Amino acid sequence: MGGGNSQLIFLLIMVALLVFMFSRTRKQQKAQQQMQTGVAPGARVMTTSGMFGTVVDIEGDEVVLEIAPGLQTRWTRRAVARVVAPTEVAPLEESADPVDGGLSLQKRDDDAAGGATRAQ
Repeated sequence: MGGGNSQLIFLLIMVALLVFMFSRTRKQQKAQQQMQTGVAPGARVMTTSGMFGTVVDIEGDEVVLEIAPGLQTRWTRRAVARVVAPTEVAPLEESADPVDGGLSLQKRDDDAAGGATRAQ
């Protein structure tokens, strides 16, 4: 009869553990949902895929994010993972050339002349 009591205790512990896990998950889901519904234009956010942007507009279940100066993308509200502090992500600087981001590639003298790069 001692075996039946230990099985009952084990079953009760497992049920209590599952109840605790479900309540914790529900709290996290509720907090996430409150954060997503509380997002307003001007908020700096990170999406679930890791994209950072500033909320420009909210249209129903969709959020319009500006991910670079003048570049806006449309996301489902559920894709917003969290609101980030302004100091977490450095703002993008506008470049003179939007095509290559202001970066220029410089060739080495050897490459420009068509020669192979020599090992030194």
